[in-house]
Amino acid sequence: MKRVWALVPVKDFSCAKSRLASALSAEARHALALAMTMDVATVLKHSRTVARVVLVSDIPALDQRMGIDAIAHFDTRCAQGLNEDLAAAAAWAGTQGATHVLIVHADLPRLTPQAVNRFVSGTGETPPTRMRAAACKQGSGTNLLLAPVPLPLPLVFGKNSLPRFCQSAAAAAVPFDVIHDAALAADIDEPDDLQALMLAHACGELAGQATAVFLLATTAACTQRGVRLPQGAMPPQTNLSCPAER
Repeated sequence: MKRVWALVPVKDFSCAKSRLASALSAEARHALALAMTMDVATVLKHSRTVARVVLVSDIPALDQRMGIDAIAHFDTRCAQGLNEDLAAAAAWAGTQGATHVLIVHADLPRLTPQAVNRFVSGTGETPPTRMRAAACKQGSGTNLLLAPVPLPLPLVFGKNSLPRFCQSAAAAAVPFDVIHDAALAADIDEPDDLQALMLAHACGELAGQATAVFLLATTAACTQRGVRLPQGAMPPQTNLSCPAER
């Protein structure tokens, strides 16, 4: 029987989302990254296809900081890099009873338990080496990766990871599915992504509570400063404390 452990890589929030520097202050970027991580972990916890959620990070006591019950922490304080850390976490999960790992990036504000369940359940039970990836909105990155453990392929997260995963799988004759799903593709990297996120929230499409709180606080801060936000407009650079830590 398939037993899927979700691995969520989380880097230091103080340096997270640097490409949003033209739209958000460092403090606000920290708050946004933390909020999205909390929402992704919560979604995975409530997904019926996920047996356990593990945060892969060098942030001390991150699982306690999240304040979410039954979330584990794989400590990477001797970090070697994203791919190496995730490979080590996958190997450890295998020793603890996982048959598969689901690697999920922490900046997916439209992620829902239903979308995760569709993604995981779509692989079925055979062949045992089958892997599945969810493409980012540009189609070049990998937002989710489902793989059996031990991993049948090296991890190659980074720029243009999806075509590199596909090439590696083809060379090794490993069955590899690529899924295009809007709920899995909407990541937050650039100012345009943030604008789209604010629009989604205004239309009631946002699933994550912590991220919604952050966006409401952002809007309120701009209103208090007398800044008018037209529908769909990017907020000016905003300095906020983290809503989750207030």
